[in-house]
Amino acid sequence: MAEDLKTTEAKIAGHRRAIHDHIAKFERYPAAQDKEFALKTIERIQGTIRDLKRRQPRASSSYEDTWRPSRF
Repeated sequence: MAEDLKTTEAKIAGHRRAIHDHIAKFERYPAAQDKEFALKTIERIQGTIRDLKRRQPRASSSYEDTWRPSRF
């Protein structure tokens, strides 16, 4: 059974908060391996958001859904 839009949006909002936190960590970490770890976490969460949006196409979009570092 498909989730309703409100439930999907709530899940996506939680994932976006996690991405926002990991973006801050990525920017703060000086070591390359720490940055890679934060980036892998961000990419994994973005995949989860893509899956949720695939099941609920009317879900909102935000920069966190596709964020990539400008340089690394």
